[in-house]
Amino acid sequence: MSTFPVSLKPAARSAYRSMLRASRITFNGDPTRHVQMLSVLRQTFSSPSLKAPAAGSAELRSSPDATFKPIIEETSTVTDEEIKQRIDEWNEAAKFLRQNVVQGVQDDDGTWKLRVTDETELGDNATIKEPPKLPTTPFPNRNKRRCTD
Repeated sequence: MSTFPVSLKPAARSAYRSMLRASRITFNGDPTRHVQMLSVLRQTFSSPSLKAPAAGSAELRSSPDATFKPIIEETSTVTDEEIKQRIDEWNEAAKFLRQNVVQGVQDDDGTWKLRVTDETELGDNATIKEPPKLPTTPFPNRNKRRCTD
């Protein structure tokens, strides 16, 4: 089993805390999803390779009261560059979770109420409202001289 590089522990700890904060903010008011996220984060960051459980695996389906088992990969060795890349990916995931994920609840009348936070990215659709600039004539190259002239 490979050991985690000492020089990358602060960066991994920072990514873990960032994911914890992002999940707390995003899943506030939804304890089921928050506990599932915490379970996956604990399993992932206890692994020497920082690799998340595979989708559909037993670790993801386990109940919140299940015993904690870290993911241990004895057969594969992971380089420091791969671990740095995974730390960067976890930081990006935390940013994405904070800025782009909102939760909604459907009311009895069929309308959705979204819980938007201060960090949620709201697009203003300015680029959609402005049509692309078209040429002034239907034949933009009409006035250029030809090579035969």
